[in-house]
Amino acid sequence: MLAGPTGPHNLARQVLMWCGGNQMGMSIEAESGLRRASGALNDPDGVHSVRAGNAGVWISRAGANAIGTLTSSTWWAILVVVLAIGCVAYADNKVEGVSLGYLYILPLSFSAILLSPRLTYAIVVLCIFFHDLFGPPIHHIQGRILHNLAALVGFLFVVLILQWFVAQRNALNELTRHQRDALLNEVELAAEVQRLFLPRSDPETAEFEIAGAMHPARVVGGDYYDYLPRPDGRMRLVIADVSGKGVAAALLMSATAAAVQLETNEPRKLCDVADHLNNELLALQDTGRFVTVLLGELEPRSGQLKYVNCGHNPALVLRREGGDAVWLHAFCMPVGISPRIECSLEEIKLAPGDIMVWYTDGLTEANDREAKEFGTKRLLESVRAHSESTAREICDQIWRDVAAFTQRDSLDDDLTLMVVKMKNDPGPKAFPPFSD
Repeated sequence: MLAGPTGPHNLARQVLMWCGGNQMGMSIEAESGLRRASGALNDPDGVHSVRAGNAGVWISRAGANAIGTLTSSTWWAILVVVLAIGCVAYADNKVEGVSLGYLYILPLSFSAILLSPRLTYAIVVLCIFFHDLFGPPIHHIQGRILHNLAALVGFLFVVLILQWFVAQRNALNELTRHQRDALLNEVELAAEVQRLFLPRSDPETAEFEIAGAMHPARVVGGDYYDYLPRPDGRMRLVIADVSGKGVAAALLMSATAAAVQLETNEPRKLCDVADHLNNELLALQDTGRFVTVLLGELEPRSGQLKYVNCGHNPALVLRREGGDAVWLHAFCMPVGISPRIECSLEEIKLAPGDIMVWYTDGLTEANDREAKEFGTKRLLESVRAHSESTAREICDQIWRDVAAFTQRDSLDDDLTLMVVKMKNDPGPKAFPPFSD
């Protein structure tokens, strides 16, 4: 007979058979979970060892089930009800001349709220029995019957009223849960629709790198960014922030995104685009919400950027030569406030290696546990520290720096940023007249 090798960490079953001469033996080694038994089939001691192992497993499982049953809330409720009934019966037995049967209403109320109806009705019968057994003695049989019948009616009335309230509460909880689940599904659908308006990938161009990201404070957000190639070869850049957050801001953001994308192929000046966007958003809402927009148009070869800043956060331009920082401040009011806005077109030239960062206020106003804001200074330091990286790496690193600074699981406001990095020395190329 051959005994197989054993090991405490081997969870697979091994069956080893060996035949030789006039004898044949078999050794089975099995391990399941925390128990292991070993023995040969032609060895009685081995058989007893296997049975003992199986019995130990069964006992441990039965013990775990018993402990789980005893620790369940139902059994604790039954224990409390039984103890309360015993206390009332003891007090009713000790007090002479006065019936304390009305105190059975307390454990019955507890039972009607926490236990099943069948179990509660059984407890009602038990209370009637104790009420008749330990209550003041009544010598007339008719009096005892009427006394117990009145107690039964009173107990059932209280139990039925409480069970009705419990059923109404459970129905309301179930309705609330279904409505909550339906609302969450609708919000998830809105988030999917919102993501359709955002760029799916970073564009590949020979003149510059561009990357963006949006991190909503909730499932849906009120920020928007996009980079839209125009038919003349230029790239239109946009970033917007709707006042407020949540579903209402997300709906207005979707309208803003649709309007901007429709304006991309129109041969309009940037100031006219901002004016059209203002009129469209003003007609869509009357709740006092507004949208800050930074709209620009980049000529790839020359690095010429013309932009309109409608109340948005100043964009950052970090020069490669000298490391100077230039901020593109706003010179126009946000859109959606007044029927008429006056915008001024600004212009800046980006040199090879320059980095431009567009962002929303959720980035600079992100605060830590001590209510300190991330601010533009830390943003500039983060961009300078990773200026040799790609646009995508800079974008991701800024987000990591904000997360490390805040040390929080969630944001107070939507955070969106877009990074543009010029990479090649622009060559001479004729472009159509700029749309200014």
